[in-house]
Amino acid sequence: MTRFRYFGWRVAKTFGISMTGRHASNAASELHLLREAEEILGRLSWEDTENVEELSVEYWNLRKLTKKFDDLYGRINSANDSLQRSHDERASLLEMVVDSTKDLVAQREEIIQKTERLGSERETILMEARTVKRRHDGIKAKLEVLAEEGSQNSSEIENSKEELLQLKNRFKALRERRDSLAVRLEDLDRKIEDLDEVIEIRRSEMRDEAFGSYRNIGKANRDISQTRAELGVLENEMVILFGEIGRFILMNPQHPEIAPAVRKHRNLLAQMSALRVSIVLNNQLSGRATPHSG
Repeated sequence: MTRFRYFGWRVAKTFGISMTGRHASNAASELHLLREAEEILGRLSWEDTENVEELSVEYWNLRKLTKKFDDLYGRINSANDSLQRSHDERASLLEMVVDSTKDLVAQREEIIQKTERLGSERETILMEARTVKRRHDGIKAKLEVLAEEGSQNSSEIENSKEELLQLKNRFKALRERRDSLAVRLEDLDRKIEDLDEVIEIRRSEMRDEAFGSYRNIGKANRDISQTRAELGVLENEMVILFGEIGRFILMNPQHPEIAPAVRKHRNLLAQMSALRVSIVLNNQLSGRATPHSG
């Protein structure tokens, strides 16, 4: 708020137009902005205050805290580097796990495909065997009926007996093929089990090696979290000190030892001074006492 607007509101107040709540809210918002500006000014200027006796405590504490801050930040960078290396190592190891078993997995897939083909062939044989058995049982029943009826059609009986013998031989051949396929399928199943065991052994060895990377990742994450928490506490301490320095500079612009800081940041100081005036005026319009703002 400018002084011109302040006088305008004072005139309006004499006519019964008053917005005390709005002015109080504006003053509170502006005070918050002023505190932030003081911190920024202190952050930008503190290194120029070494010879300011009134700020010696703040200056030397900031020297100490800044060094600690840099050390902690270095620890975070180091932990991040370690974390990235561990992630890269883990990714490399996981890729090696796949590569180390790629040939075995290909063999296993080939055997599985062969097993599926033999299994399909076995199902075909079983279906054919059921058809042969059904035909065999039908002819056998036919001969029994003909014998009971005393049939004299010898050619029909002979033909049926001949077909029955052929069906028996056919069924026997199918059973032998089925048994042969069963042996081959069992052998393939054993090979798959053996390959599964070898694959698991190789992968287990690689996982054991990768465990170290997982452990390093966990440690790096814990270190980063802990160090960031310490940085947060440290930053809060530094913010308070920056604010004290910025407030002193704002309140003592004529101090000979802070002339360099005033010259460097005169625009910021001008805005802060205007903000201080606005806070005072808004507080007066709101009917509240002006809080300490400097």
